[in-house]
Amino acid sequence: MVITKVVDHWNQLAVGLNRVLHFTPKPLLEQLMGQTLNHFFKPERQRQQFEFLHQRWVKISIPDLSLIFAVTADNTSSEPRLRVSMRPQQAAVTMRGDSAALLMLISGECDPDTLFFRRKLLLTGDTELGLAVKNLLDTVELEGRLPRFAIDTTKRVAQGLHTPSGVSNF
Repeated sequence: MVITKVVDHWNQLAVGLNRVLHFTPKPLLEQLMGQTLNHFFKPERQRQQFEFLHQRWVKISIPDLSLIFAVTADNTSSEPRLRVSMRPQQAAVTMRGDSAALLMLISGECDPDTLFFRRKLLLTGDTELGLAVKNLLDTVELEGRLPRFAIDTTKRVAQGLHTPSGVSNF
């Protein structure tokens, strides 16, 4: 099955994605990630639930992908937007986790608290801000935001990572 092969080769997949990210121009990554986040979090943006991030940066570090970026809320336009920066920012809080842990988190296979206590998700800096981000993310459901095949694939891969035969044993 395709999912089993993805799980069995997760580290190789991460290395390949790392290479792609390395050669992708940073302004293009910023634009793509910004558009994706703004689309995905549109309901929360419209309800101004990211207002607590205005002029505050959250740094996201994914070491196995050599990916570090920061996110803030830009409330200067008529519609609040999330802004992504690949350049170093003065971050109030840093969240760090490898790609397998983040996939587990996104898919709902593992909650942030479990990842945190198992040291798969690290939080440094302003813990109050980090908890506000975590609590907001806890309320977001994949259903209706992603196509069904993307949700199903994400969940199956994450379940495979959750098993003893997977790459990350949570």
